[in-house]
Amino acid sequence: MRKIIAKRLLESKLNLPHSYMTVEVEMDNLLELRKKFNDKNGSKVSVNDFVIKAVASALRSVPEANAYWTEDSIKFNQSVDVSFAAATPAGLITPVIRDADKKPILKVSAEAKDMAARARGNKLMPEEFTGGCTSVSNLGMYDITEFIAVLNPPQSTIFAVGSTTPKLVPSEKGGLKTKNVMKVSLTHDGRVVDGALAEKLCSIFKEAIESPAMMFM
Repeated sequence: MRKIIAKRLLESKLNLPHSYMTVEVEMDNLLELRKKFNDKNGSKVSVNDFVIKAVASALRSVPEANAYWTEDSIKFNQSVDVSFAAATPAGLITPVIRDADKKPILKVSAEAKDMAARARGNKLMPEEFTGGCTSVSNLGMYDITEFIAVLNPPQSTIFAVGSTTPKLVPSEKGGLKTKNVMKVSLTHDGRVVDGALAEKLCSIFKEAIESPAMMFM
């Protein structure tokens, strides 16, 4: 497995024109909604579940980015399928949440937990970790504030998610106040997602995270 990962990463960096941008998002609204949602439903929906849902919402709004490069042209996906990086003893694997834009957050969370557990036990079927045009790689739980991820071909984008940290910002009433913020870096294949399209994707993702109730509508 490590040999395959090494081969694919090298091919990705050598053959795909990687471009990068980072966006900082305010997390207070999402953290408050998540607490209320989990308290009401007796669930344990994670921040990463919301991130997957926000990425799916962004791709639904920017269908031009829900695509990948073939030998000589762009191919568009009809469904919004979002992969997420899951750590296993042998290395990372990327299970895919199919139609993530259409599924309720509880369904997204349940599928992610189930596939992550089966990935650790090497029980995923090949069709469960192939496909999709984007991935989410989250290292926030390890106190990594910011990082850049390598594209997982043939996918054209990957969102690298850092930890949520407090930050002093100007207050509307004067002085300073504390906001919880998270940095997310987007790696994109310039052949498919150019700078303007990547900026639009990041902007809509940021809006979804900062106004999370919109994801339930």
